[in-house]
This record gives sequence, C-alpha cells and structure tokens, in this order.
Amino acid sequence: MLRAVQQTIESKQLLKKGDHILLAVSGGADSVSLTYVLHYLRKRLRLSLTIAHLNHRIRGKDADADERFVRELAWRLGIPFVGASIDVPAKAKDKGISLEMAAREARYDFMARVASDVAAHSIATAHTADDQVETVVLKLARGAGPQGLAGIPYESQYAGLRVIRPMLDVTHERAVRFLESHGLKWREDPSNRDMAFLRNRVRHEILPLLEKRLNRRIREAILRTREVVREENDWMNGYASRLVRRCALDKKCRTLDVKALKAQPLALRRRILRLWLSRAGVEGEHIDFDMIARAEQLITLARGTRSVPLTGRLEAVRRYNELSLRKRSMKKIAPFCSEVVVPGETVIPDAGLRIVAKYDAGVLRQSGTRAGDLPAKASIDIKAVNGAPIYVRTWSKGDRIKPYGFSGTRKLQDVFTDQKIPRDRRSGVPVFECRGEVLWVPGYRVARGWEVRDASGPSLHLYACRL
Repeated sequence: MLRAVQQTIESKQLLKKGDHILLAVSGGADSVSLTYVLHYLRKRLRLSLTIAHLNHRIRGKDADADERFVRELAWRLGIPFVGASIDVPAKAKDKGISLEMAAREARYDFMARVASDVAAHSIATAHTADDQVETVVLKLARGAGPQGLAGIPYESQYAGLRVIRPMLDVTHERAVRFLESHGLKWREDPSNRDMAFLRNRVRHEILPLLEKRLNRRIREAILRTREVVREENDWMNGYASRLVRRCALDKKCRTLDVKALKAQPLALRRRILRLWLSRAGVEGEHIDFDMIARAEQLITLARGTRSVPLTGRLEAVRRYNELSLRKRSMKKIAPFCSEVVVPGETVIPDAGLRIVAKYDAGVLRQSGTRAGDLPAKASIDIKAVNGAPIYVRTWSKGDRIKPYGFSGTRKLQDVFTDQKIPRDRRSGVPVFECRGEVLWVPGYRVARGWEVRDASGPSLHLYACRL
C-alpha cells in the first residue's frame, strides 16, 4: 500500500519537498493509514505534518474516545495536534440541512481555519477508491452530468486552500490489511453501518447487489468509466474556459454577455455557467444541475431585469444583455397574508410580490426549479376552487402539501430542507391556499386535487413574480 500511495503522489504531483501538510484524521482505518504513510515519507520529502481532528458530538462518549485516540496517535508519532468540537446535530437543525451535509461543512470549515493558522500548503484527506465508487453511484442516482460522474478529484480547492487525496487509488480493505500487518490500531465508527445514511446503503446494499447480480467486478468497471469521463470532462472544461473569456464583458469575467451565451449550444452554455460560478467563489460541491438551470433560465426566458437565487447569499441577475452575480439581501420578510384578486392583479409591496390571476384554458407548464423560485406559473382547477377565496401568505411550520404526482402529504419544512433552501430565505417563499389547504407553492408543485385534468378545458392561471 505504501508504494501505491507513493505512486499516486508522484504521478499526480500532489506533494513537493518542503510542503507543510495538514492531515484530516478521524481515527478510522483510512485516515490512520494515511497518517502512517505520510509519516514514513516525511524525511524523504522533508514534509512538515500537523494532525487535525474535529469532534462532531454526534456519538457521545465514542466521539470523545476517537478524539483521545487521534491525540495519542499524534503524540506517539511526534506530530503536532489540533483538535476542536462542534455540535453538528445543532448545526444541521439550525441550517435546515442533513446531518451528513452539516458534518461535511463543519469538517472542511475547521480544516480550512487550522490550515490557515498553521500555514499549511495543503489539506490531505483519506478518501479511498471505495469512496470514489460510492460517490459516482450517488452522483448517477441524482442525475449528475460529466462533472459529477468524474467523481472525487485527486486535487481540489476549498476556501482558497489546496485539498489533496493521496489514497484514491487504494481500497479500504487494503488500508485495513496494511494496519493489521504492522499491528497498528484504529477506531471503528458504528455509524458507518447505519442505513439511515445514504452512502452506507450504497456501500452495504447497492454495490454488493450489483456485484452479485450484474457484474462481480462492478467496482473496477465504475472506476474505469469514471476515469474516462474525468479525462473527457477535463478537455471540455479547457474548451469552455476559453469560451468564458469570449463571453465576458470585463477582464475579470464578472459579467457575461447574454447574446454571446445564447449563441452557444445548451451543453456548452451550462459548462460556461458552471466555470463562471466556480471562478466567482461558489464551491464546486454546491454547484448542482438545479443551480445551473436557474441561471440558465435567465438567459433563455428573462426579459429586462430579473434575478434568481443561487445560494443562500448569492443570486444571478440579468440586466437586459448582461448577466452578473450579487449578494442577496438577507432581510427577513415579515409575515403576510393577502387575498388574491381573481381575476386581476395583487401587489404585496412588503413581500416584494406581484400576483396575476386570470381565467383561461389549458395547462400552464410549471416554471421554477425549486420552492420560491420566481417568476413561476401554475394552472388550478376552477371546479376545485368553486368561487372560494384564494390567499397568498408566508409559510408556517405546520404547513403540509399533497404534491401532485405523489401519494400522501409532505411538510413544507421537509421540502425546503430537501431543496437546500436556507432557513433565513424561507420567509420569502409564497404559499397559496384555499379553504385552509395549500394548493400551490411557486417553483415547486400544485397540490393533488387542485390540478387541471382537462388539458383544453377552462382553468385558473396564476402567475407570481418579484416586484
């Protein structure tokens, strides 16, 4: 294993003599193996090492024991240690995100702070070939394009710092054998077998099933496919990078020419937008298909001046022929509830909303890619309304919707969490209701029972946009 990791370091040029490396060590077999490997290479490459460990406070006493183990490992090897603790469950609840996402954010934010404090050149993580395979499967299941299917890179950037992954060509099994053969200890995390986590289901259920029923060497096949996709993706990114400069209206590529973007094929336009967002400082992990679709919507649909949210603090703005980015106003919208004029126009200045309702025929295609994305439109069954008043209001925690196309009901709070809508932005998501029932959330779905069944029959068309 030592030779395999060393070969990866040399072939991918991950380290150079004199580097100061911050090791992210959880105490598991993978990170402990990486620690011993880099400790062995330390003299040869004149490396300076620092070990960092974050206690996520998820597993109580077990998490505390992990921290003690890593601290003692650092002491035995004579490597400086930096530790910290953060309440990840509280962070996940406060931000309305999954426990996995909150843990990842906390971990990388911590590593970035420590790397800056100790003046490290790079952060080294112990992602293995198994992590690579699982990531590709997860990305495929989520409908990722070439960027996602290229998997985990050997090298990336986070908060301006270099992150390297020297063990991507080594399996977890090989790391365990390495430790066992040298009589070295590590910590087992019971949560790695908790099927509540999606990655664990891929690891312990999906991949073994594919090996048994489809291809016993499925992992090798996935890694081979991932490498082909990565190489082609790198070439396409190089080509798109030149096009970003051609579409730019300024030297720093902060503003793009909408007409120049429109002239590009859709596939290239999406790639240009991805690179543009990346250069603007949006982390690669946060740039997903939905975000690109929202920005692309401004190019193809918008007229005049319009904007769409991209992240909790960033939005894309189209001003006639210019596309740029700006920070979003974080002002919380005060609770409101207004009756919708039917037919007619309803303006709610404090909420920055304009609603248009009119009787028409047919079905409007739902616009928007996630709850709260405006402008948006929907068709409502006139018979279901039957003259009852329709209200538009802010959401409340008890709100539920019966999404058309799905069975049962869903809490809007869960919808917001799944769609990664930050808590401080949820007050701006308008909710339409009739007879005390949610009938439409713009950018999301019409509720079951309120949909128009006759594609050519009479319906109530609702339009929602920002002032």
